[in-house]
Amino acid sequence: MFGDLDKYILVFLVGLTVTYLLTPVVRSVAIRFGVVDLPDARRPHKRPTARGGGVAVVLGVQVACLVAVLFPWPKVTGALDFGWWEKFALASLVLLVVGVVDDVRGMKPWIKLGGQVAAALLMWFSGTHFGQLLGHDLPAPVDCALVVIWLVAIINAFNLIDGLDGLASGLAIISAVGLSGILIMQKAPGEVLLLLGFIGACLGFLRYNFHPATVFLGDTGSMFIGFTLGVVSLQTFNKNTFLISLTIPIMVLGVPIYDALLAIWRRTVRSWMNDGKSPGVKRGIMQPDVEHLHHRLSKSGLSTQRVATFLYIVNGGLVTVGLLIMLFQSHAAGIFLIALLAGVYVLMRQLAVIELRETGRALLMGLKRPTHSTFKALAYPVWDMTWLAGSLALIMWFIEEQRVDFWHTWFMDLPVWVTPTFSLLALSRTYVTHWQRARLRDVLMVLFWLQTGIIFSLGLALVIDPLAAGKWVLRAVLVAGISHPVIISSRLVYRCIEELVFWLKRHGDAAVETERVLLYGAGIRAQLFLKDRAMKTSRHPDTRQILGFIDDEKALYFQWVYGFPVLGGLKELPRLIERRKINRVIIVSELVPESRVAIQEIAAQNKIKLSEWEPEEHEIVLPAA
Repeated sequence: MFGDLDKYILVFLVGLTVTYLLTPVVRSVAIRFGVVDLPDARRPHKRPTARGGGVAVVLGVQVACLVAVLFPWPKVTGALDFGWWEKFALASLVLLVVGVVDDVRGMKPWIKLGGQVAAALLMWFSGTHFGQLLGHDLPAPVDCALVVIWLVAIINAFNLIDGLDGLASGLAIISAVGLSGILIMQKAPGEVLLLLGFIGACLGFLRYNFHPATVFLGDTGSMFIGFTLGVVSLQTFNKNTFLISLTIPIMVLGVPIYDALLAIWRRTVRSWMNDGKSPGVKRGIMQPDVEHLHHRLSKSGLSTQRVATFLYIVNGGLVTVGLLIMLFQSHAAGIFLIALLAGVYVLMRQLAVIELRETGRALLMGLKRPTHSTFKALAYPVWDMTWLAGSLALIMWFIEEQRVDFWHTWFMDLPVWVTPTFSLLALSRTYVTHWQRARLRDVLMVLFWLQTGIIFSLGLALVIDPLAAGKWVLRAVLVAGISHPVIISSRLVYRCIEELVFWLKRHGDAAVETERVLLYGAGIRAQLFLKDRAMKTSRHPDTRQILGFIDDEKALYFQWVYGFPVLGGLKELPRLIERRKINRVIIVSELVPESRVAIQEIAAQNKIKLSEWEPEEHEIVLPAA
């Protein structure tokens, strides 16, 4: 009989050895029957490569599981036993069949999804449950739905990330190590045995799968990897608080989950934007693209090995944070969650630019679309009334602690604190203003009427009860502080989204620019040019990168105008052309003759392009009647 340490070593070695020996056999069979991936835009490998190598991983893990459950080792606690393995093997067989068919012949996405759901349901019926939510036992249908959603999500997360040599299998090893650490802390060594066999199998396959790969996992392997990690991660849910239960596996499975969420986000937005308008373009959540994390990093110039290594490091960092949260839990969980939010911000800032830009464009499209006139007439009044009345209720309940006969008192105070402001807004033109095309003057008018209304309400309250002056002043300040920013922001949301989209578009296109441009003139015409360009590039990409302005007005030098710096004037232009590698200057201002001649001479001497943008009125000659 093996000792405590021997059993773990043996299970690991069995998974490693079986997969290591079977992978070349599976590769030869795949090549013989033509089951290969050909290089294309989504597959960066240079030559046809066998796929379906995940069959060796599946067999290696299953043999390791058999070794783990058949030997009567003592002191092994956990859910892993022969009965559990039978059900796990049956569910894995469903995925194996689906994966092999997809790798050999191809399969419609919805049929493949059905196979994944079937495997997840088999695991639920076998006793793999989500457990509790916020301390309450979940009803069976809800628990089943959560298990299916979780397992299908992890399966597809690894399926989507499997687009680069060694990436999915390497990330799976890191995630499995993290889950092993969590299960050790939870004193569940039985599940650790399964993970050790899994780690060994992935390592054995990685020998052939790392760059330059001679065999790929295929859907067979990537789905099984995600399925196994998803099943084991569910074993960690029941032993922690809900927040910790959910956070830990998400951290440990971090990179694939993040990539999958971005893909769902990106494809959903694009599908909505297309909306059947481009019949030749396939848009849908199941349609593949070339904008996964590994694709983006590859496009940035990193080699295949460096992309894989970078994502290994990121996933390793997330695993470390997950283990630290598990280790310290209540003592330091808050700190680590803050660190997580900081990390998510960095990832969103660096790796979700495409999704943010597409979402902004979708929102702009949605705000521009014609809506029912009744809805347009009611939307802003209802919004304003809700915030004015709601802010009054919050102040009375939480600040003034008006708990006795609250609703009656609140209702009686509405005519004093809400009606004046709402009436002034209604009497002004704010509810007939098209805010997507509003000016600053329109916003200032709303702000003026809001302030006038609250001052009027304060005056009424002082007349009714002058002895409670302090209470009324505080209430007026709080009502204005809570409701007014929201009311104003609702009018500015379109402009904020518009500016965000333009900024993301400008920075997203910077890496592929064909021309580096300076604008001559930082006046009103420049603003019109930038708006016109931004609206056009939202439909047709403009790869020119605008670096800033030059202007004849020295007071503007080294200031920021319309989001760009004023870098100097005509005297500085030759130096700017050389240092900034300028290809073109666009005139966006009315120039005096001397300036026009000077800019033409500079452009000719430095061999750069010169163009002019003119938003002028042109008379249309009508045909004779």
